[in-house]
Amino acid sequence: MNIYNKTLFMGVFRIYPSKSNSIASGIYQIFNSGQNAVTDLWYGGGGTDTAPERRNSISRFIIKFDLDELSEKISSKEINGDLVTSYKLKMTNAVPGDRILEPEFEFDVLDKRIAASFDLITFPINKDWDEGRGYDLYQENYLVRQNGNPLATGYSNWNSATMTTSWDEPGVYTNPTASTAVTYYSTQHFDLGNEDIDMDITDIVNDWLSGGSTNNGLGVAYRRDYETLSTDTRYIASFFTDKTNSSFKPYIEVNYNQSFQDDRLQVSNNRTSRLFLYTFSGNNSVNYFSAGTVEIRTMADVPVYTGLTPTQQENGVYYIDVLMSSATRGQQYKDVWQGVTFVPGIDQQDLTQIFTIKDNYYTNNVPQVNDYSISVYGIGDNSILSIGETTKVFVDLRVNYSSRNEPKTAYDLQYRMVMNNQDEVIPWTPVNQAVINKCKNNYFVLETGWLLHNQTYKIEYRINEFGTKRVMPESTTFRVIRPEGFEQT
Repeated sequence: MNIYNKTLFMGVFRIYPSKSNSIASGIYQIFNSGQNAVTDLWYGGGGTDTAPERRNSISRFIIKFDLDELSEKISSKEINGDLVTSYKLKMTNAVPGDRILEPEFEFDVLDKRIAASFDLITFPINKDWDEGRGYDLYQENYLVRQNGNPLATGYSNWNSATMTTSWDEPGVYTNPTASTAVTYYSTQHFDLGNEDIDMDITDIVNDWLSGGSTNNGLGVAYRRDYETLSTDTRYIASFFTDKTNSSFKPYIEVNYNQSFQDDRLQVSNNRTSRLFLYTFSGNNSVNYFSAGTVEIRTMADVPVYTGLTPTQQENGVYYIDVLMSSATRGQQYKDVWQGVTFVPGIDQQDLTQIFTIKDNYYTNNVPQVNDYSISVYGIGDNSILSIGETTKVFVDLRVNYSSRNEPKTAYDLQYRMVMNNQDEVIPWTPVNQAVINKCKNNYFVLETGWLLHNQTYKIEYRINEFGTKRVMPESTTFRVIRPEGFEQT
């Protein structure tokens, strides 16, 4: 069996929330804090109260992400669903503020502490809900008690999903992990209590995307055995919500392995090579409607391999794997992509490309470590981009600061993107190495639709070669702004 084996790296896409809310039991059950920049998750309190239901309380956070754009990207193969490795819920720890940690003395002393050594769960919600207009659960309850008015903060709350719809059980579910309506859930342990939420929700998202269940959002709660603890102290953990004006908004992180390297210029007879086909409509990549199989032929049209099935890598990019074990250095071959159709009933064509067998890929000759210089096209340094733009960024690599000399040996050119010089948005990821018209094109696709308004981003580049990882002195900085009338979810 011939196995094409390359180290896989991560592409990243972020999905920001469309709505969120915090709900709580006990004296807070008719309120919400859907407009607060921070959600406070708590349990405990009231262990010695003569009316525990008035003091003992638990809170939960509910959040919804619109997956329409993700579904469109997967449908078009802009993101290849088969290459997605994980979906993760990310939320930044806010550490509870001094005000919410102040003791209460209304019935007896209710101490409050920052939670530590606990587990949170994330679970899917089974019905639609409204966000509500409340700001602060503590403040709303204080105003009600002081004024004697049933100040409503809208729906949802602990008991209701909307004004006319109740949850199946208070708090969405009494025990989410034991509910028959919850097929998948995730758990994360917090040792110190200052950790960020980083939960793998791949099973939940895949269930939504496949139609197994409806995307009504996620709930975040303490594991049930923490919620049922009888304690005089209320323990609190806080996280930023989508209402924050900072860059700490929660998001779903989509991770996928989609970078590729075209071997057309370095096919040898002692390793499996990956050959690509790129399809276009004008200057834009486009998927074909259908295609037959691929044949490898000699220049005299003698078949070497037949019936090879192409695999799609991304939008307008397809590949086959071949091992030319019987070929010799210098021989030329054709890869013929048969029956390629873009418009059914109108066009059908065979697309032919050529490759040449090179020296053995594996050798005991010590490769040379080179000095490199890069030139970046498609985006200028210190650019201002609008949210929603898509740019193909080309990165030309040259040896020893020459004008045109490309590296003769295999290399691994990577990029990463950092927001505000502190948040690594995209980790080190290989630049795509395509071969089009016999020329190598190094590029990656920069999409700004999921980047945050008025934030500064920096793209850095590095070369991995001969056991060294060297960050290049060149970098690209840009800022993203929201065009007038654009609503980012």
